[in-house]
Amino acid sequence: MLKGIDVSSWQGDIQVQDMPVDFVITKATEAMNYVNPYCDTVIERCKQSGKLWGFYHYAQMNDPIAEADYFVQNTRNYFGQGIPVLDWEESQSVDWVNNFVARVKELTGVWCWVYGNPWRFNQGGVNENCARWVAQYPNVIRPTLDYDPGEPPATDGLVACWQYASDGNVPGYDGNLDVNHFFGDRAAWKKYAGDVYAGEQLSTLENSEYKVTIERKERDES
Repeated sequence: MLKGIDVSSWQGDIQVQDMPVDFVITKATEAMNYVNPYCDTVIERCKQSGKLWGFYHYAQMNDPIAEADYFVQNTRNYFGQGIPVLDWEESQSVDWVNNFVARVKELTGVWCWVYGNPWRFNQGGVNENCARWVAQYPNVIRPTLDYDPGEPPATDGLVACWQYASDGNVPGYDGNLDVNHFFGDRAAWKKYAGDVYAGEQLSTLENSEYKVTIERKERDES
């Protein structure tokens, strides 16, 4: 399990590189007219400090294809490195969500995670290729990243990540933060991001006389 936070422009110039987190998910875009001015800075700090990262689009009530196009146009260079996420908090239907994620997949080859409360997924029908990032908060005040919230809430579909508090207490930041647990390791995270090389460190070539093992060098993600 990995431990992390999610941020938006509300956290401003947050120094994520100095914080004891495994991953950071940052807001990238909203609707068809907003780009988070801190998004690039947060992602660069994650890269430089070796942290995993993701980026999300806050959905509004425009055409889902148009919103997906706007998201991709403004984040194209992130795909294959960080996990894309659709933030589903308004009155969009399941069909709206499915049209959005299918369009992103068409343009980038990567399936988004979908973030929302469990009841949204429990309507049924959300694309099964999209891992669920669920938000539900146990009765606890200012938990740390080491807090054990127990089993994730019952949710239709695979829960990859759980946001278990919005008032988390994380060293390196004075205010409250959204805190999350990811139910996987670094290799799993990179596969969700669309990194086709994730987990493929060794390859073997052989014939009847010889066997050669090749180890892949780490790529520079800066």
